[in-house]
Amino acid sequence: MQFSLSTALLLWTASLASAGIVITPIRDDQIVQRNAGDCFYGVVTPQGCGPKRG
Repeated sequence: MQFSLSTALLLWTASLASAGIVITPIRDDQIVQRNAGDCFYGVVTPQGCGPKRG
């Protein structure tokens, strides 16, 4: 039972990571200039956009 729960949790986190849902901290050296049509919230990075942390 514990093995199947661990496996299910691992697969669930892998699917979230591949969907781009896992949020990682965005620091000052990752921010690029915003252009028209970019994200309407947060800051822009080469990988996408999100809230600036720390």
